Amino acid sequence: MSSTDTPGPLNGVRVLDLSHVLNGPFATMLLAHMGAEVIKVEQRESPDRFRHAWMPVDADHDGYEFLVVNANKKCVTLNLKNERGREVFLDLVRRCDVVVENFSTGVMDRLGFGYEALKGYNPGIIYASSKGYGETGPYADLRSFATIAMAVSGWADSSWRLSGAPGTQVFGPGDEAAGVSMALGVCAALYHRAQTGQGQKIEVSMQEALMGFMVSAFHEHFEGMGPAGAYMEAKDGHVATHLPDLTDDLFKRYSSALGHPEAIDDPRFATAAKRRENLKLLQRTVGEWMKQFTARELFDILRAQKVPAGPVLSIGQVLQDEHVVARQAFVDVEHDEAGKLQLLAPWIRFSQTPASIDHAGPAVGEHTTEVYRELLGYDQRTIDELREAGAI
Repeated sequence: MSSTDTPGPLNGVRVLDLSHVLNGPFATMLLAHMGAEVIKVEQRESPDRFRHAWMPVDADHDGYEFLVVNANKKCVTLNLKNERGREVFLDLVRRCDVVVENFSTGVMDRLGFGYEALKGYNPGIIYASSKGYGETGPYADLRSFATIAMAVSGWADSSWRLSGAPGTQVFGPGDEAAGVSMALGVCAALYHRAQTGQGQKIEVSMQEALMGFMVSAFHEHFEGMGPAGAYMEAKDGHVATHLPDLTDDLFKRYSSALGHPEAIDDPRFATAAKRRENLKLLQRTVGEWMKQFTARELFDILRAQKVPAGPVLSIGQVLQDEHVVARQAFVDVEHDEAGKLQLLAPWIRFSQTPASIDHAGPAVGEHTTEVYRELLGYDQRTIDELREAGAI
């Protein structure tokens, strides 16, 4: 997928992005993919620390993750603690549709820029906020990060129990779940405003958002059922498959294709109910069958039988996978400092208003002059004075 001149579905929406690190920027990244004009605000002397997170100490450019989640955005510098900077901020608020922030609870209120204050300057403003634990409850004042969200949501424990490896690092959408939720909330609030003229505040807890992505884990807890899917060992890797819910016809084709047609007559596996009842035995039995094949052979065999299955791919293999390549799921983007980057193209595909990526994350203050001149109408002298005063 490449960039397009066709406006995205959120063309005309302007977002003032005060967020940092990942959950807020992930939300505004999705909005920017869909055509919203996103203006990222950073303080000149202390920009988003995510720019160099998990980078070598001598790195001379922003990190890949920062460049991805800030794609398509403009960046201005602004000091919200400077009196003239506060005036500039309110000028921006008056001209924006959405404000997004993920500061610790109470920060925006102490600055005088909480939702109740901002709607006085722009009654239609949509104010989206994400905190680790939300804005109410005993933990509201606690800071959080993705690893903590995964701990307190049950994600880490569920992952350890399934993998049998307690204490290991857990990989999951600790920030992204909140980001997706916030972006969805913004879109819903924009629709509501179009119908009623009313703005509103959106609040997303990282903990609760991640719990929302765990419906299968909660199913396991309340129903007492283990996961249906399984990762089977092949000669040279692993294959994911889904055994107990296959129809009898599919299971017959499945077992026959793997050289064991007699399995369908085994009373322990003869029906979906029996396969569910004897799931662990079934997984062990099929696991032995699969060890005779490579992962690719298994995928080809099962795909020919229309049986759901897929090889466990490394990131490098994903990039080279024929389906991913055919779908143009990644887009090449040139960056002044980082060079050529492969970015995941917008995965929400619109037939009439395509989402696109035009550029990777901007440099600190890259669009300061452009935005203040073109959006706010400041002349160069005013911009220079604001910069000299430490306001921008």
